[in-house]
Amino acid sequence: MSSIVSLDQFRVLLLDMNSTFMFGEDRFGPAEDFAATYRMSGGEALSDDQVNRAIRAAFAFLDARYADPASEDDFPSLAEALDAVAPGLTDDERARLEDTFARHELGVVPPDHAAALRTLSATHELRLLTNIWAPKARWVAELSRAGVLPLFRRAVFSSDTRSVKPSLRLVQDALDGVGCAPRQVLMVGDSLERDLRPGRRAGLTTLWVAPVPQVPPEAVSLVDYHVPSLLALTDPSGLVAPSP
Repeated sequence: MSSIVSLDQFRVLLLDMNSTFMFGEDRFGPAEDFAATYRMSGGEALSDDQVNRAIRAAFAFLDARYADPASEDDFPSLAEALDAVAPGLTDDERARLEDTFARHELGVVPPDHAAALRTLSATHELRLLTNIWAPKARWVAELSRAGVLPLFRRAVFSSDTRSVKPSLRLVQDALDGVGCAPRQVLMVGDSLERDLRPGRRAGLTTLWVAPVPQVPPEAVSLVDYHVPSLLALTDPSGLVAPSP
């Protein structure tokens, strides 16, 4: 039988970002025109082919390491990736390519999700822990535009570090100064491996945000609660635990 608990049992909500309350991110598909984005960033020195090759190669370089557990706490920066795949870039051109990459990696916080975060911040301490590969400036700008950046007591972006989730170093960094027991922290995210697994390893309560109708049997051990959308957290009826 499923059980229902109130969100009031938790003091801190540790939130993932991408596909949790930010959407439309990671636009690196074959149809993307990175050169056009580079021109928007003021780039002129590189040809369209050079730009497209550099961005795709940098993405592949980082993606291969993202899947490697050995890189969990030794993850390269985007600048290092660009230097590896496009050696000889000037500092200015590397910065423009980093911005081009960031524009395609960045998503948008919809108004309804921004409103939900404001509602949640009235009753809980919010903290942010997110994996991004480009420098964080464009995310800070987007979170500020949506009016949600000040809601977070602490915001940890992986690109400020050498770690990526599921690193426990990042979880510990995000929870620095939290004055409550781990089980009073609700880890909220869409990824079983990148959000809920490290949350479980850190002793936190976990909430899976995913539009699937139920938790798959192989994931039940990671999931304390499941909701189809972050918007469900503003529902006063409470959280429902998956049936065993």
